[in-house]
Amino acid sequence: MTELWVAERHLVLLCDEDLHAPVHAYGRALNQAVWREIGDTEVNEHLEEHKAAFMTAARAGLSSR
Repeated sequence: MTELWVAERHLVLLCDEDLHAPVHAYGRALNQAVWREIGDTEVNEHLEEHKAAFMTAARAGLSSR
């Protein structure tokens, strides 16, 4: 889990400001899934919204360069 948070922080440092919130939200969702803080929700279902938002923001950031 520590490696995930370090990687998330590196992404924040290296990416556009528009990607900061989606990176943080996706990292938090992954943390919740790992520690089973998601109740009866399926892991994929829990992560999908955050993953999609991150990927959309990442693609937008890459296409603007």
